[in-house]
Amino acid sequence: MFGVAEFLRHYAQEQKLPQQDCDELYTLGLLHDIGYAFLEEPDYHQHETVGGEFLKKQNYPYWQEVYYHGVVNCPYQSRFLNLLNWADLHVDSKGNVVSYEERLADIARRHQTSSLTFNHAKQLVAELKAKGYE
Repeated sequence: MFGVAEFLRHYAQEQKLPQQDCDELYTLGLLHDIGYAFLEEPDYHQHETVGGEFLKKQNYPYWQEVYYHGVVNCPYQSRFLNLLNWADLHVDSKGNVVSYEERLADIARRHQTSSLTFNHAKQLVAELKAKGYE
């Protein structure tokens, strides 16, 4: 979570976004995987919805970004959701900044290439690239 938060903060500062956006993106990065705290394996695939619902109850303004991050062909769209997905797919499980290809390889090692998790990540990379998020 810290790696994604730092990635987003660096991007926001590099783009000279307003300080409020920098802070909000950093916080979003920190909170995006909070759903893991409420789950045990093998239910980790629900961390987005559990985290989003938890943050909705807390009146967190970006709960939908948490709820929908990692979702392919998502019905909800926002700039912050795209940035979160972009960052999440550029930071590996150890917090290192990596390319899309390296991140997919990391996911494949942990979940296998035949898994739904890997296939969704691969589709999400294609969606982000189509939107210009390299």
